[in-house]
Amino acid sequence: MSNTPKNDAVRPQKRRRRRYVMGAVAAVVVVVLGGAAAWGAYEYGPRFGFYLVPPTPERYAEIVVDRLDTGYYATGPEWAAARAELLHAAPSARSAEELYPLIDAATRAAGGKHSSFQPPAETPGVEEVTSALPAVSAADGVGVVTLPELVDPDERTQQDYADVVATGIAAHADEVCGWIVDVRGNGGGNMYPMLSGVSALLPDGPALSFRTRSGDATTVTVQDDGVGLGGQTVVTVAARGKVAGVPVAVLQDAGTGSSAEAVVAAFRGVDGVRSFGAPTAGYTSANLPIPLADGARIILTQSIYADRTGTEFPEVPIAPDEATPGDAAEAARAWIGAQGCR
Repeated sequence: MSNTPKNDAVRPQKRRRRRYVMGAVAAVVVVVLGGAAAWGAYEYGPRFGFYLVPPTPERYAEIVVDRLDTGYYATGPEWAAARAELLHAAPSARSAEELYPLIDAATRAAGGKHSSFQPPAETPGVEEVTSALPAVSAADGVGVVTLPELVDPDERTQQDYADVVATGIAAHADEVCGWIVDVRGNGGGNMYPMLSGVSALLPDGPALSFRTRSGDATTVTVQDDGVGLGGQTVVTVAARGKVAGVPVAVLQDAGTGSSAEAVVAAFRGVDGVRSFGAPTAGYTSANLPIPLADGARIILTQSIYADRTGTEFPEVPIAPDEATPGDAAEAARAWIGAQGCR
């Protein structure tokens, strides 16, 4: 790229012209819609995916930085350097696309390994998503709940997932004396259908929490009709009786990640529960999808998991209660049998 005095002289003039044009458009919109309200929409609307006018590259970078500032790791020298580099490059960028590599680096600095920047071409569409339904079965007095990952954004699919599990547990409750919850190979997705589905196996009340870098906590609670936040169920299931007083084994492995790790965390600290297998993947954090004006998207980690005992998992693997080099299901059945379930 040329760095001659001629280019240095011309490009700032073009930048100023772009700013003036966009500023004039914004000013017209502000006048038409009404001063304070329109300016508020211009300034804060991007936080909710709303844009009065298409942002310039400089404004695009400012919006990105504003959102990334809420990342769990958006503190310290690495974030400060990535933030400064992005803002420094933005005024001379001819398009937002030129800033994508710097936005990617800034996203990883602010959000860590569970965060990502997705340009428009990489943003997944509904047609690309396929999800397997869970399964509930029973044999030899033991019920088995198999929870696959759930990445489908369709609400009907999410509801079906929760209903299959909740209905299956209720259907087999009278014929089994122990349960296995299998989240091996479950890479995550939406945790609420998973947790609402198995809510009959969990005591009502706080199950786990999301903790920000400042220590603020949002509690995930189990209720009669499923699991949710702040007393509001996210994915509901028909109220059913609790399956109490029976042993529950949780199966996990290195492929158990993200929302599936939330399921593992929700069972920690519950009487009569024991986990088997291998340490989980270590993506124990909650992410926020942030849409940008051009169709790109940031997936940003803003908090980490803490179980009901207060133990935090700052994006580290969750170890099983019993490390199982061999068949974790066989070890779980042996343990359930030792609890008096024959």
